[in-house]
Amino acid sequence: MLTMDLLLLLLVIAVFILPSFLMMRSQRRRQAELQTMQSALGAGDRVVTVAGIHGTIVTARETQVEVEIAPGVVVTMDRIAIMRQATPEDLGAVTGTTPAPGGQIGYQHPEQQHPENRTDYPDFPDHPENR
Repeated sequence: MLTMDLLLLLLVIAVFILPSFLMMRSQRRRQAELQTMQSALGAGDRVVTVAGIHGTIVTARETQVEVEIAPGVVVTMDRIAIMRQATPEDLGAVTGTTPAPGGQIGYQHPEQQHPENRTDYPDFPDHPENR
């Protein structure tokens, strides 16, 4: 009877505790790899943030980095916000040019349109935005 109880206890430990222990161990390993990658980042590295924003590191400090996310747009963020380095596949999506469907151009602010193309208030030709 004692052997049966001991065997049941070992089975419960193996079923419930062992998988948790193994998951914690692999999670620690991934966390260590992430911290190693984040600490090795430097200027010029292409990165992807936890928010999915792609950019290039301009300046790297101890706990923060400055990332250029568009030409002339630089944001400061903590190193822990960097999820991974960008892969060549990511770079193709960022640097490639894909024309809009049907040859259309993207949104243009009304002030940047040519006067003959302004249609903000077509029924009111004297409206200030149509001048």
